[in-house]
Amino acid sequence: MKSILSKRPAPSYNYEHQRIEEERGQCAEPCIEGEEWYKDFPFVRALIHERQNRKTAFSQSGKVINSGLKSNGNWLRTVFTLRARAVDVFFVPWILVTVNASLWTFLIKVPLKEKFNISPDSWDTLYSLFLTTALAFLLVFRLNRVAIRWWDTRRMWGAIVAQSRILASCILEHTNHDPIHRDQAIGWLAGFVVSAKQNIRNEKLLSKDELSGFLTPYQVESLSSSAHPCLEACAELRHALKLAFRITPETPFGVAAAFSSEMRLMEQSLFELINEMGGLERVRSTPLPLVFVTHLRTFLFIYLISLPYMYAHQWGWATIPMVTITSYALLGIDGAASECESPFLRNRLNHLDMEDFCSTALSNIEQLVIHNANMQLRLQT
Repeated sequence: MKSILSKRPAPSYNYEHQRIEEERGQCAEPCIEGEEWYKDFPFVRALIHERQNRKTAFSQSGKVINSGLKSNGNWLRTVFTLRARAVDVFFVPWILVTVNASLWTFLIKVPLKEKFNISPDSWDTLYSLFLTTALAFLLVFRLNRVAIRWWDTRRMWGAIVAQSRILASCILEHTNHDPIHRDQAIGWLAGFVVSAKQNIRNEKLLSKDELSGFLTPYQVESLSSSAHPCLEACAELRHALKLAFRITPETPFGVAAAFSSEMRLMEQSLFELINEMGGLERVRSTPLPLVFVTHLRTFLFIYLISLPYMYAHQWGWATIPMVTITSYALLGIDGAASECESPFLRNRLNHLDMEDFCSTALSNIEQLVIHNANMQLRLQT
């Protein structure tokens, strides 16, 4: 085999193409032209062959979020968009407040026009101090806490992607002496990333297409049937690494010490992955304490219901649109907080694009695997 490899012409390594792709953040393309160079690397061939299948699966699964408008998009489009406003979260109280305002305005303007002529001036100061100021503080607190939770979940997913890159590069660099267990460890690492997405959504069934090339259909089914797929993926990954770094009585002391050191390094990355997954689970299972939400919504509802009784004599028929707009503005803040409190669903535009996170992580892992194969090929030639 060595003599055959030594006779091969040097592969065409496209450094400029790799540099451009790295600047764009798209390093998934193989740097050696042609799959024929990877005939001694079945794992690489499987990843390249199934690449489009994985991209299509992630694209289909996350098409709702991918097709939505982003907050850094066109200014006017963000003003006039309707899909991302989460109106369904607060639609019922909004309709109740509007109906209440409409009925009261109709009563005082038509059948009870002569019987009710009360000036709200004596109540205006107390009303503003008692409700308006208190509501402002409550709404700001609620929105601020949810914004922190949303960003924390994004940071946790960023850490999972980053740690998957670090661990993949370490595995590839330090386990080339055992390619079978090396490839198994890389496959289970990809399985952990996709399992994290499914687990945080309470979706047990993992897509075989999303992990095609990394894991076999049987391995994906095993993850799907597990009580906690992420822990199973980590256990399988740790076991593959243990076999790659196995130490026997015949292992030289220097090699054994190096194996132990490398295993400790990779255990730290495994710890970080499990820790960040636990953080996502804490966010999902621990909403804001009920007392805050109950207190806010009670006084918010009282404030909006009482608006027409306080100002209908001044605003007249304009009370209906004024109350409708005011209630939409205030209820929308609470609705935005409810929408983003646990941002893990696939069909909500304001939730995390976890399909994109997983696709990015798997593409990065694939790029590292291909680059590792390229370096080995260069050494052989």
